[in-house]
Amino acid sequence: MRKASLFRLLDPVSAAIARQLAGPRGWFGRTVMTRVLNRGNRALIEATLEGVALTPGHRLLDVGFGGGALLELAHARGVRSLAGVDPSDAAVAWLRARRARFGGSELRLERCAVEALPFEEASFDVVASTNTVYFWPDLAQAFSELHRVLRPGGLLTVGFSSAAKLREFGGITRHGFRFHENAALVAAAEAAGFKDVRLVELHGRVTQGDLVLRACR
Repeated sequence: MRKASLFRLLDPVSAAIARQLAGPRGWFGRTVMTRVLNRGNRALIEATLEGVALTPGHRLLDVGFGGGALLELAHARGVRSLAGVDPSDAAVAWLRARRARFGGSELRLERCAVEALPFEEASFDVVASTNTVYFWPDLAQAFSELHRVLRPGGLLTVGFSSAAKLREFGGITRHGFRFHENAALVAAAEAAGFKDVRLVELHGRVTQGDLVLRACR
């Protein structure tokens, strides 16, 4: 009974945090949540790009870039053509103000949803995304767009926490999170035309219950 009462008491706080995770908002989102996302997602971001043979000639898109850590990691690994999209005005403004971090690279940042990417067909060699699938309302349209903007032979790499792990969080993930089962994600990617779709399970204290979906265009 006490536990249920505590959950009800904290419910507005959980809802506010969930909204910020889905898309940083306002001053708090711009100055605090972007940094929280960079720090909290770091291990999964590194796993998302682990084993991806990036070169200076690659064109990389990060879908739902949040605090921009994946783009910074790709830049550090030599990629000189970078793009990122995020549904959050605060995230876009925050990273645009830090464009100097990407000296020597072309960087395009846009505010948009994954279901309507503002790029031509076959624009990228690598498309990456981390901890965003929970906020995709239409898996079919999302994977269709990801497939469209990848060049033939390009790589999709998506890091995420399993639905089982999300359920363990309780309060926060009850607000706006969609629990896409692993099989549903694989099926949606295959239906969109991706080939060699596979899931890589991650292990360890930080990444227990996390996975990376990899697929080719």
